[in-house]
Amino acid sequence: MTEAQPSSLVRTLASTLWFPMFFIVGFMLCYLLPFHAPAPHHMPVAVVGEQAAQQLDATFAKAMPGGINVTAVPDEHGAREAIMQRNAVAAYDPADGQLFYAKANGSALLMVLQQVFTPVAAAGGHPLAPTDLAPSAPGDVMGTGLFYCLLAMNMPPYVTVMMLVRAALSARQKLLALVGVGVFATVVCYFTALSMGVIYNRPILLPIGFLLTQAVGWTAFGLVPFVKQFIPGVAMGLFVLLSMPSSSGAIPKELVPSFFQSLHRFLPLGQAVDSMRGILYFNGAGALPAVLGLVAWCAFGVLLVVFNQLRTRRKQAADPEAVTVAGSYEHEDDSGVVVDPAIEAPKPAHHHTLAGTVSAAGGASVPGAIVTVTDSTGTQLAHLVTSNSGEYEVHDLPGKYVTVVISAPGMHPAVDRVAVRPGRIAGYDFVLEPEPRHHRTAARAH
Repeated sequence: MTEAQPSSLVRTLASTLWFPMFFIVGFMLCYLLPFHAPAPHHMPVAVVGEQAAQQLDATFAKAMPGGINVTAVPDEHGAREAIMQRNAVAAYDPADGQLFYAKANGSALLMVLQQVFTPVAAAGGHPLAPTDLAPSAPGDVMGTGLFYCLLAMNMPPYVTVMMLVRAALSARQKLLALVGVGVFATVVCYFTALSMGVIYNRPILLPIGFLLTQAVGWTAFGLVPFVKQFIPGVAMGLFVLLSMPSSSGAIPKELVPSFFQSLHRFLPLGQAVDSMRGILYFNGAGALPAVLGLVAWCAFGVLLVVFNQLRTRRKQAADPEAVTVAGSYEHEDDSGVVVDPAIEAPKPAHHHTLAGTVSAAGGASVPGAIVTVTDSTGTQLAHLVTSNSGEYEVHDLPGKYVTVVISAPGMHPAVDRVAVRPGRIAGYDFVLEPEPRHHRTAARAH
């Protein structure tokens, strides 16, 4: 057995192992980096009283530059409103050391707030008095249950795309499957979370969850023809590695680096977290912009799919012979439209294919005819039989002249020397004539 050349071995290893390597590096950069030491980053906090707000702002700016953004509110009512309108994640009243917060934003936030404001309250002669204005649902003890419920809606759609991309289904069937998976994930996750007390019974969450599944699914499906074999990395990077730390689900976005904070409002998982939390705990505050963001993602995915369908139909109309060859990224669906690439590395440039049919002189196909291909030295390169319809296809031929011999019982063999070109040579047909008793030379028509 011939050993692979070093360059071929490197290419094979790179095309095979790039995704696990990407996965490892991605997790270090997108999980360990933002989560290993949660700390305030531009965390919005309201403080009762203009003077007190200015003093605390100066103190925080000196102790933790860029950590806390302080705004002044006139009274306790303003402090409560700042949290319930989601303009601040905490509010402090220096008159009595009261700290208002919302556990619905995640229990990790309270621990950081206590560390920050306990010494502030002590300096003012008060014990810190935390007041929870938006407790999480009874079954969501850590305030992260909603996030894990949404993960079960966020991840399956792009995994479904990975599974469907090579399935022998039409584009319409694949898209209907994505819709079906979205419906199933939404219903199962909603009622499971409801039964565990992780969420309250708000049926409006169902269409929002479905929007999340379709935003991820249609966008991933629409990107496949453009990113080709890199779709696993693109989908994983976009909808998992970048989405999870920026979602504010497991760790509040105010405690992760600014880069991930900036992604929060643009990625679908963060939009789903924002919209559902707004509906569940903050009287709908902030939900509408997040829902519109999910709608925009769905529209983007639909546009990608439609654009690719139109592009491939136009390409087919211009050159019907250009429909997918072996070794390329694309394949046809049941409607004859090239819709997606194979999730695999491209074949080397020297890939060559010879294909055609074998028929009898009367026009009938010859099934089971033996096709033998040899090179100029007589070394056999391929040995196969034709299909029931008389078709044959030989792959991975060298880019030079080869000899093709076609034989069948009762037929005179046909022989031809073929100049193999890069790509797929289709329509290289052979006609076999009956072998006469006196063994007359058979004619071959091409």
